Amino acid sequence: MIFPRGKRRVKPVRFEISNITNLATIPRVSGVYLFRDPKDTVLYVGKAKDLRQRLASYLRPGSFVLPKTCLIMKLAGSFEIIVTATEKEALILEALLIKEHRPKYNVVLRDDKAYPFLKLDTKKPFPRLSVVRRRAKDGALYFGPYPSARGVRETMRSISSIFGLRTCSDRSMRTRVRACMLHQIGRCSAPCVGAISEKDYADQVRRVKLFLNGRTGPLLKILRSQMEEASEALEFEKAAILRDQICAIEKVAEKQSIVADIHANWDIIGLARSGDISTLAVLRVRDGVVQGQEIHHLNRVVEETDQEILSVFIRQFYQESPVPKEIILPKEVENSGLIAKWLFDMAGRTVLLRRPARGLKCRLLEMAETNAGQAMISLERQHEAWQEKAGIMMDVLNLKYVPEKVEGVDISITGEELPVGSLVAFYKGQPSKKDYRHYNIKGVRGTDDYAMIREVMIRRIAMGKERGDLPDLFLIDGGRGQLRQAVEVADSAGLLGKFDFVALAKEIRDEGEKIFRPGWFEPLILPRHHPVLLFLQQVRDEAHRFGINFHRKKRDAKRLHSRLSEISGVGPKRQQALLKHFGSLTRVRHASSEEINKVPGISKELARSIHEHLSSDQGTVTVHGVTMPVLPQLTEL
Repeated sequence: MIFPRGKRRVKPVRFEISNITNLATIPRVSGVYLFRDPKDTVLYVGKAKDLRQRLASYLRPGSFVLPKTCLIMKLAGSFEIIVTATEKEALILEALLIKEHRPKYNVVLRDDKAYPFLKLDTKKPFPRLSVVRRRAKDGALYFGPYPSARGVRETMRSISSIFGLRTCSDRSMRTRVRACMLHQIGRCSAPCVGAISEKDYADQVRRVKLFLNGRTGPLLKILRSQMEEASEALEFEKAAILRDQICAIEKVAEKQSIVADIHANWDIIGLARSGDISTLAVLRVRDGVVQGQEIHHLNRVVEETDQEILSVFIRQFYQESPVPKEIILPKEVENSGLIAKWLFDMAGRTVLLRRPARGLKCRLLEMAETNAGQAMISLERQHEAWQEKAGIMMDVLNLKYVPEKVEGVDISITGEELPVGSLVAFYKGQPSKKDYRHYNIKGVRGTDDYAMIREVMIRRIAMGKERGDLPDLFLIDGGRGQLRQAVEVADSAGLLGKFDFVALAKEIRDEGEKIFRPGWFEPLILPRHHPVLLFLQQVRDEAHRFGINFHRKKRDAKRLHSRLSEISGVGPKRQQALLKHFGSLTRVRHASSEEINKVPGISKELARSIHEHLSSDQGTVTVHGVTMPVLPQLTEL
C-alpha cells in the first residue's frame, strides 16, 4: 500500500475483533481504519484524529447507534489500522482507499469512470490532439474533463474543422506517404506530408490553447489583427482562412453563456437527495463563461448529512478533476479546514469554499440545484423503467431472482486456433465494464464448445464464490447443450438454485431465436421486438463483440510472430521490437524497408529481408528493391 505522498510503504496493522480485550493496544494518533469480513473483503474505510477513541465507539458493547454501524460490526471479522503523521494525511489516505476498494458501506461515487480529457503534447514539433481518460505528469497540456464522450467528440470536431490539428498517432504520421481523407475534407493541415510549416502549425497550436481555455475574446482579437495584416500584404488566401476561423469561433462562442467577469473561475455544486442516492450537479464557470455541467451520483447515503456528502464528494471528485479558484456550495462541508488544506496541496494555491447568501453566485447555485433535482428525477425514471423490464423478464422467463446483475458468456475461436472465453456484465440494464473478463481456454483441445463453456463457468463460479460477486442471471450463448454444462458446474459447486440460467441460440431458417431454461422441454420463441428478447440479444452481442476483439488481438500477435520467425536473424527480441514500434502485423507489412530500418536493432540488410518476406502477404513481390503487384492465378474462365 502506498502512502499518499508516495514517500514510503505502510504496512497495515491487523486486529481480530474476537481477540480484542484491551483497547490500549490501539494508539491514540491520527490514521485510517478498515473493517474486513471473514473473506477479507473491505466493508468500510474510515479516518480518525484519535484511532483509539474512534474505534472504541465501534468495539465497546452497547455503543452501536446507527443501523449501518450495527450491520458493519455484525459482518466484520477483523480491522486494520494505518497510522498517519497528520489528520490531513488521514483524510487523503481515506479517499484513496475508498477509491481502491469501493467498500460496500462507504459513500462512493456511483459512476467511477474517468471522464475524458483532451491532451495536447506541445513538446513535439507537430503536437497531436488526443482523447485520454487520465491526466499524467508528462508535461503535456490537459483540457477538461468533459462530462461525456459526445462532448469531447464535438470539441475535437470543432478544433479539427477550425484549426486543422492532426489527430493521428505519431507512428501513423511517420509512416504516411500521402495526406489522409481528413485533409481532403478540410479537417487536418497534413503536417505528415509537409503541407504546413512547423511555424504555422505552432501558431495554430497557440490558438487552440486559447480556444480550449475558453478565451475566445482574446483569440478573436488576435485573428482579426492577423487577417488585416494578411490583407494588407495581399496574402488573400491566408486572409480567407483566418476569416473562416473567425466565423467558426464566433458560431461556437454564441452557444456559451457569459455570466461573470473574465477572472471568474468557479465550480458551483448543487445537491439533490432521494432515498439512498444523492445527485450532484457541477456547473463549471471558466473565465466568466459557463463551459458545461457534470452530473454525478453517490450511493448509500441514507444516514449521512448533506455536509458529510459534500465532504466525501469533494475528496473523490477533485482527485481526477482540475481544481478551480473557488467552489460554491449549498452547505458548509464537514472538516472544511482539512479539505481546504487538501485542495491547496492539489492546486498549489488557495481554494475558496463559499456558501453564498445572495447575488450572482446564489442564482447560479439555485440553477445547479435545479439541475441536480432534474437529474435525480431522470435517474428515478430509469430505475422505474428497469424495474418494469425486470418484472417482465421474471414472468416471461420464470426466473427465481430479480435479474439486477446479468452476466453473458461467449466463446470465440477460429478453426482450432486460440480459443477464448468472454464474460460481460450488465447491472440494472446497463453495461458494467469494470466487471468484464477474458478467459484464455487452457484445458480444451479442438473445437469442443461444451468443454470450453464448462471451463469458463468453473473459473467464473469459483472466483465468484470466493468474492461473493456472482450474478442473479447467467446468459449462455448457445443451446440446450451449452446450458446443461453451465448448470452442472453450478451443481458441482453446491450453488444450484442460487442464481438463474438462460441460454440464447441463434436464429435458424427464420424460426426466431430460441430461449432455453433449465427444466423446459421446449425452447421459448419470442416476437422479434419483444423487450426481453432485445435485452438478451444486447447482452449476447456485447459478449460476442468483447470476445471477438480479444481473440483478434491474440491471433494477430501470433501471426506476426509466426511470419517473422520464418526470417533468418529475427528472433523473439527483434519480433517484440517490431511489434512495439509498429503496433500490428498489418503496419509492419505496409512499412517500407527504410521505415523498418528505423526500429532499434534492425540493420538495412535485415530490414530489406523483412520487407521482401512480408510483401508477399499483401499480393506484392519485391525484386531488386522494386515492389510490384502479383497477379492472381486464374482457375476458371
